[in-house]
Amino acid sequence: MRRWQCATVFVMVMISIAVTAGAEIRVSKWKEVNSRDGIVGYTRMTSLTDLEEVKAVGAVDAPVAVIEAVLRDVEAAPQYMYKCAEAKEVNLPGLTKTDDIGYVYNRTSMPWPVDDRYVVVRSQLMVDAKTETLYVRSHEVTENFPQAPSGAVKMPLIRYIMIVTPLGKSKSKVHLQVLSDPGGSLPTFVVNLFSKSVGVDTIAGLREMVKKKKYQTAKALVTTTPWTGIDYTRQLDR
Repeated sequence: MRRWQCATVFVMVMISIAVTAGAEIRVSKWKEVNSRDGIVGYTRMTSLTDLEEVKAVGAVDAPVAVIEAVLRDVEAAPQYMYKCAEAKEVNLPGLTKTDDIGYVYNRTSMPWPVDDRYVVVRSQLMVDAKTETLYVRSHEVTENFPQAPSGAVKMPLIRYIMIVTPLGKSKSKVHLQVLSDPGGSLPTFVVNLFSKSVGVDTIAGLREMVKKKKYQTAKALVTTTPWTGIDYTRQLDR
C-alpha cells in the first residue's frame, strides 16, 4: 500500500511539473489602434498584466547599421523615444556589462500631477548574421538603483523588443513591441490610453534621428552576439 501511495504521489508531482513547464503566457489577437505616415500601431492583452501590450511597425529610410548607431547612443534616447526624459548607462554591483549587453536607466516624463516613472533595464543587442537583422531585447532588473530620483515611481515591469530588418541597402523595417507597468495607482484605462502612442511616436522619432550626420557615417553593424533564434514577438517574457 505504501509503495502504491508513493508511486501515486510521484506521478502527480511529475504531472504538475510538466504542466507548469509547458504553461505559456496567454495573449489576445493584435488590434490596430492608430497609424501615422505609414507607421501602424497595435495593442493586445496579455496574462502578464491587466495593461495592454503595444506594437508598432514602420519603415525607416536608413540601413540597419545607422539605426544601430542611434540605438547605441543611449543618452540620445530622449530625442526620439516616447516621453523619455532621461537615459544613461549605469553600473550595478554584481551585473556584468559586455559590448552587446548594458544596463540603462530610463526616466519617463508624466503629465502633472502624476509623478515621473523610472526603471533600470538589462538591454541586449543580437544579430542574425545571415539576414543582418538586428534585435534589441530589454527587461527590468530587480537590483536596487542607488541613484534613484526622488519623487519618481519605480516601474515594476517592462519588456521590450525591437527588430530592425533590412529592406534593401538604404531602408529598414522597424518592429517595436513594449509591455510595461508604470506602477503606482494609475487607473488602467489611463495607462492604456497613454501607451497607445509609444511605438508609433518612437519609430517616427527614429526617422528623424537617422538624418543626423553623426549616425550616417555608420557603415557596418557593431553587434556581434548571435541571435538566439527565438521569436520574442510571440510573448514578451524574460
